[in-house]
Amino acid sequence: MNPEIKAKLLEINQIFYQHHSGSFSATRHQVQPGVRRLIDSLQSDARIIDIGCGNGTLARHLAERGFSGEYLGVDLSADLLDDARRLLCSPPSGTYIFQKIDLAEPNWSASIPTNNFDWLVAFAVLHHLPGADLRLETVRAFRNLISPHGRVALSVWQWQNSSRLRKRVIPWSTVGLKPDELDAGDVLLDWRAGDSPGMRYVHTFSEDRLSELAFKSGFEICDMFYSDGKMGNLALYQVWRRAQK
Repeated sequence: MNPEIKAKLLEINQIFYQHHSGSFSATRHQVQPGVRRLIDSLQSDARIIDIGCGNGTLARHLAERGFSGEYLGVDLSADLLDDARRLLCSPPSGTYIFQKIDLAEPNWSASIPTNNFDWLVAFAVLHHLPGADLRLETVRAFRNLISPHGRVALSVWQWQNSSRLRKRVIPWSTVGLKPDELDAGDVLLDWRAGDSPGMRYVHTFSEDRLSELAFKSGFEICDMFYSDGKMGNLALYQVWRRAQK
């Protein structure tokens, strides 16, 4: 992908979270069924890093379950991180840290301990990263953060399975781009919550494309399923582990 196009797409999402963090946070208080399916089986003393933690929905769910391990939540939005700290009001038994990190920045993971986490979770994150190279670099960094027996659990939107979301696709001309400047599967979705409209860049993953990303990054797939939404197919989930040599 052209670097200028990639920068434009990153800017679109950065502007969204700068201007709409309040309305976005208001819609993110429930743990999705697919997330619950994965997280409720975790050991209570695990070491977890939550990539794209937002307003800390997962952290609060863990705290309510009596999680006693180590949790690190990272996100691009300082406003959402402030919400996460504020909403985690009851004294949790574990260690909870929130840190501002931009996955588009080179060496974003340099400040995070390597080979450390039992679980790295990245729910609804990868589809906001433009360009195959950036997604590959990001996932390779994931591999370095988990322990040798650690797992990566992630989800990507399957917006195309929702008639409501299909109506929210807006033309690239809205932001001065042409369709042939984008990668296959790239879309622009509008945002209607809150007082003013917004938009976000989204890349559409198929099972094969997400699996290919895992293999190229040195992972093998442990589990895969669909969940969320009225029909149970609004997100594709996969669980990865380091490929066995």
